Amino acid sequence: MVFPVGRSFYTETPYGRVKGFRFGNIDAKPEHTIIVQGGISASGQLWRLDGHGWWQSLHPLFAPHPELQVISLDYLGGVGGSDTPDEPISLGQHAEAYASVLRSLGLTQPGAWLGGSFGGVLGLQLVQDGLIKPDALVVIGAAHQPSVQSAALRLFQQALLQQADCSQQGVVLARALAMLTYRSADEFEQRFNDGDEAFSYLLAQGEKLLKRHGQHAQSLFTHLTPILNEYRIDPSRITVPVQLVGFESDIIAPPRLMHQLEEALPDCRGLALIDTPFGHDGFIKNVADYAAVVRHFLPQLKTTRGTQLPLTEDIL
Repeated sequence: MVFPVGRSFYTETPYGRVKGFRFGNIDAKPEHTIIVQGGISASGQLWRLDGHGWWQSLHPLFAPHPELQVISLDYLGGVGGSDTPDEPISLGQHAEAYASVLRSLGLTQPGAWLGGSFGGVLGLQLVQDGLIKPDALVVIGAAHQPSVQSAALRLFQQALLQQADCSQQGVVLARALAMLTYRSADEFEQRFNDGDEAFSYLLAQGEKLLKRHGQHAQSLFTHLTPILNEYRIDPSRITVPVQLVGFESDIIAPPRLMHQLEEALPDCRGLALIDTPFGHDGFIKNVADYAAVVRHFLPQLKTTRGTQLPLTEDIL
């Protein structure tokens, strides 16, 4: 049983100290280790006993398998325990930093990398640059380049930070706008009676982020959000088997871009498009809808070391 209790550790990298968490069997072989990374506001504390881990809904997929180790890292400049660099660093530099952590753990060839949102982009970057070579790559709600609409909305977030009367106000407004982009129009129609009610909810989400994370909340928009407008991945350089999961109502990684990525990858094993009112946040909210796809994909892959990931298709 992989219990929802993470053992924390720290690793020095060229760009600052990175905090990570290890779940499950810490003596697992590299091929039985899965790296799991979430969005920019994620913590490496994926799961908690109190049920309030960052990606708690993903835990049932891995919990029944005592042979597994799951590792997750806090982002440099994020809201977890990793350092915030003095100056923002590029996506490639982030990849170098986390690759150095995995090297120190002997995990440049893990069994799989599973990334949602920013974690999916980061996985693509790491594999493209040859910094890691997992036996499998699962990319959820992430594409090889940003959508034009999401890039424009992130530029609005930057403008709000720059024009606000104070940094705290800027963070609240930027987060409120971000939440608007994460969800679909259908969800807002179903959930709220009018625009005022929806606006109050969005502001409350911004205030919650600021209250919970203080100055670290601002670094999300100064150190992490901007690089999501600048990255470009060359899918032809990603030769490991890839499973894609997207969401019909996602404007961050819309179906059009997901199909482009599917067609350009040398070894894409499929694209599952999920119909959800949650938009981009489907990667957190709709785990039960795509879990079967992941369960089917990972166990079938014979690793270069002649073993398989110890997952079974009949569990979740």
